Amino acid sequence: MPNSREGNRPRPESWLALTMIAAGLGAWLKLLALYGALAKAEPKALRYRLLNVPTRLVHGVRRRRLRLPKTWPWVAQIVAAFARNAAIPPPA
Repeated sequence: MPNSREGNRPRPESWLALTMIAAGLGAWLKLLALYGALAKAEPKALRYRLLNVPTRLVHGVRRRRLRLPKTWPWVAQIVAAFARNAAIPPPA
């Protein structure tokens, strides 16, 4: 079967590795950047509250900003998470 597309599919091991990386990133995010109810939230709730935010990428003078809606219920915690991540010193 030389015309089979079997060789073009990603291997199951790569999907497992990506899933484990995503789980680790979510755990570190909760540990280092989030507080309150978001720090205790399940992954499904985090995806809804953090990744579904209707943002705009705004180009300003020499920098880019994410414009977050003021009416989003978790915007204060998202801004605090960005600030907490920025305050982490780089490794020596």
